[in-house]
Amino acid sequence: MPPAVRLPNFFLAGVPRAGTTSLYFYLGQHPQIYVSPVKEPAFFGAADLRRHGGELLRYAAPDRAALRPYLEGNAPSGPPPLVLDWEGYLDLFRAAGDEPAVGEGTVGYFSLPGAARAIHAKVPDARLIFVLRDPAERLFSHHLAALWHDPARTFRQRFLDAIEPGATAPPVLVEEGRFATNLERFLDLFPRDRIRIHLYEDYQADPRAVLRDVFAFLGVDPDHPVDLSRRHNETQTPRWPVLHRLRRRVLGERGASLQWIPERARRAMRRLYRRQGTGMTMDPEDRRLVIDFYRDEVRRTAELIGRDLSAWLR
Repeated sequence: MPPAVRLPNFFLAGVPRAGTTSLYFYLGQHPQIYVSPVKEPAFFGAADLRRHGGELLRYAAPDRAALRPYLEGNAPSGPPPLVLDWEGYLDLFRAAGDEPAVGEGTVGYFSLPGAARAIHAKVPDARLIFVLRDPAERLFSHHLAALWHDPARTFRQRFLDAIEPGATAPPVLVEEGRFATNLERFLDLFPRDRIRIHLYEDYQADPRAVLRDVFAFLGVDPDHPVDLSRRHNETQTPRWPVLHRLRRRVLGERGASLQWIPERARRAMRRLYRRQGTGMTMDPEDRRLVIDFYRDEVRRTAELIGRDLSAWLR
């Protein structure tokens, strides 16, 4: 009889655009931690996604064949598939050995209404990790990332029109910033000592201290060295926005293939074409509007986590 597959006992469950991709891969460097070969499998959000995630399901549709390379250690470039069926989800953990910490990272669980209850039903003793970021800066980071696909749209057009009085329901990326509302679903189900919440500002200032705390929280050696030299999923924007819009207009969404160019030259071209988005800042008036929208959520979040978040309201 084959051995039972271990279920994850921890989840990196939020929030998007808060350094969680790097944190996920740093956790995977620890020999006492096993992480799913697919980041963002989203299994425990399946019910919500099937009801409301039509666009996302088209973008990263569940596909057992697409899962195979990840299980074999040959993950291709591009977005990984969603893993919404139980057998496929178990496949993600069949290679886990005797590591005391086994986990996955789906930051979408934070805002998917049914995810907390779905996790609790299967893994009631799970440990949950969240990294929270100034909600205005987090939303602006989403805007910068979206410039690759929709370079002509302003931050105001992309998000602020959706939070004006009388507007239709805000998009999911706006809903992710309701930190108190989303956290309460987890705090209502899981003991407080099974939940660890860090701030992005602390993570930026001293990632090793945050990692040490997360390792201790997961019950593994907190002093194991981790290579922090590579950052994952950093915000990058086109260096020349006008040229980028022209290129997309002429060549389409994906542009012409550059496979005929040697890989080393392609990497150099990508470095030249892209720039870090950290040098771009939000318009002060736009920030004021976002802060006003999230003000009550920020105050409630400060009470929930016992931290001074007044800097998020300035």
